[in-house]
Amino acid sequence: MKRERRKSFRLKDRLAVVRCSLKYLLESNCLTQDISQNGICIFAKQKMAIGDIVKLGIYVPEEKVPIIAEAQVLRRNETGNPQLPYLIALEFSKIDQEARQRILKHIRFFLLKN
Repeated sequence: MKRERRKSFRLKDRLAVVRCSLKYLLESNCLTQDISQNGICIFAKQKMAIGDIVKLGIYVPEEKVPIIAEAQVLRRNETGNPQLPYLIALEFSKIDQEARQRILKHIRFFLLKN
């Protein structure tokens, strides 16, 4: 059996994400597979290299302003979906405490709602 290494709960939820590669200044829209206080997993159109740093704007339905964070690419898999061919695991590398609290608030809101 595989040992769980995650430190925080991951919410499986589809959220809109705007990703901007700091390396290429390329902006694109993505969808989340899941999100936690420590990271996010997104479906993306563009391939990203392991170690790349990206800036994210994460849109949660109960708020008008996106959550802003920088994250590092940890893992990349192919999905087989031509519209969003990559599943990218990202760990937040630069995120303020307020943004982490907003993510936690969204997770709690979602769990209470369902």
